[in-house]
Amino acid sequence: MTKTQINLFSKDGLDKIKTVSILDEDNFKIISDLSTELQRVFEIKQIYRTETEIKYSILNDVKFPTPASKYWQAVREQDVFFKNLVFLSCDYDEKQGELELAEIELEEITDDKRKQAREKIKKAQIKRLQFSLMDMKMEAKDRVREIAVWEEQKNVQKKKQNFDINDVNAHQLVSLGIRWSKEFEIGKLTGHESLMKNSFASVDTMKNDEEITESVKEIENMKKINKGLTSI
Repeated sequence: MTKTQINLFSKDGLDKIKTVSILDEDNFKIISDLSTELQRVFEIKQIYRTETEIKYSILNDVKFPTPASKYWQAVREQDVFFKNLVFLSCDYDEKQGELELAEIELEEITDDKRKQAREKIKKAQIKRLQFSLMDMKMEAKDRVREIAVWEEQKNVQKKKQNFDINDVNAHQLVSLGIRWSKEFEIGKLTGHESLMKNSFASVDTMKNDEEITESVKEIENMKKINKGLTSI
């Protein structure tokens, strides 16, 4: 079984480039001199979101204005990343099988006038599969990193406020009311008519629902909603 080690990506890549003579000597030397840096780049490159992007772009205070809303977004994101990791594991297993079959097929190529061409094609397929497996390992590693970041964010939000962590609907009345009020103000400031129209429709519907108003009037955060409602 051919090895597919992440730390061999640059070396194996250069070996493959060299064997097919796709570059002249000068260009190959440029790439060869960068081998160590290209390996480092392969291993440290960004694949998914950084902690900074997660905290300040995804979990921004407009779309997710409460700790509970941030928590539940983290739940959604973490779930998607774990499921995709499971699917990636299946893809990796399938790709390994394809590689094993390709290596067997290479050994079984018959000795005739087409042998050299068939071997070249099969070896190229094998090398592509090897590189794909290395890349999938890197993707899996970064998915685990982001899953861990989302877990950290869940814990951060739980420390900020006591809320229901088993019922996503429990926080939405307050969280969405605040969000829509903020979005209406942003729409007003920026002249974004569709944002104003959509947020107004949602908040106005909430404001006119007597059952909702009665059930949440004791909630401290409702003051924030009411403040937004008075400007609409």
